[in-house]
Amino acid sequence: MIDELNTLALMRARDQGRALLATVRRAMVEVDRPARHALVCLLADGHLLIEDVPGVGKTTLARIIARAIGGHDSRIQCTADLRPTDIIGVEIKSDNPALRPDVFDPGPLFANAVVLDEVNRATPKLQAALFEAMEERFVSVAKKRHPLPRPFFVVATMNPWNPEEETFRLAHGQRDRFAISTAIGYPSAKGEFELLDRFAGYDALADIDPIVAPGDVVKVQRGVALVDVSDVVREYIVQLVRATRGFKGVLVGASPRAALSLQRCCQALALISDSNEVQPDHVAELFVPCLAHRMQFEPGVDPAATAAAILASVPRPAWDRPTLRPVDDLLDAHVPAPLSADLPGVSRLQRALEAGEV
Repeated sequence: MIDELNTLALMRARDQGRALLATVRRAMVEVDRPARHALVCLLADGHLLIEDVPGVGKTTLARIIARAIGGHDSRIQCTADLRPTDIIGVEIKSDNPALRPDVFDPGPLFANAVVLDEVNRATPKLQAALFEAMEERFVSVAKKRHPLPRPFFVVATMNPWNPEEETFRLAHGQRDRFAISTAIGYPSAKGEFELLDRFAGYDALADIDPIVAPGDVVKVQRGVALVDVSDVVREYIVQLVRATRGFKGVLVGASPRAALSLQRCCQALALISDSNEVQPDHVAELFVPCLAHRMQFEPGVDPAATAAAILASVPRPAWDRPTLRPVDDLLDAHVPAPLSADLPGVSRLQRALEAGEV
């Protein structure tokens, strides 16, 4: 059984995650599923790739998340003439090293949330520098290491239908750096009407204020690790990942790194779904967005459809009820006070401790 301190961390992480999700939902129209995937990616300490046609809100979604998590955010518009030093930074040599040391001038990559707009327009050299920083969480300039800030969350957008010559396809290993790949899609007729009514003369980012501090985001990411994963669910993940290798139409299946990333993303999804353990439904929901972009397919094969077929080919474990109670129920015997809707970041245990009731 999870002790009270860990439960407190779980409850705070859940409440702050829900507040982030509510902020994105209020600022956009019909983005529930991509917003959930984006938040899961953030809480799992991964990076997000949004692939879709122009004008559906890819950059807007990325910038809303960047604003909501506080700290410093930046946007990099990738072009063919952009150099690695333009985004990483440069070492400014001193004219008198005896009196003044060399100074490192950081680029826009040094931010808590970075939006890489149209990443497939960056040259392979720039892409290599970007993905190395995303994986290692530091950059090397003039033989010196410079750590990137925490949290460090990259949201890359890409238009897969752009036939222009200045686009550069992402290599398989580079796509594997993203924990989740998602799309937004076109809104329904009702959603498009609401979009015209609400945002015709209004900036969706105008009222977005930071609702958590960067340090709080790091604590939430640590809280994700407290979500339990049973052996039954782990076995289900292993079976799914192994099924990708050798499936019809698949040239290269998912790697062990993909399995680890899928498990952590499922823990984040369980957290914001008010569960302190991962369930098979969480794995099924995230299997395609977490693994479809990590595999290589034969020409003409639809990655999403093939990944869905792999998911359907593996029997889902029976799950009548969770083996652990919901997060709130773990402290019912100690904390009788209800959860206040106007204090999403304060758990019942914390308020009870402050009031001397525990």
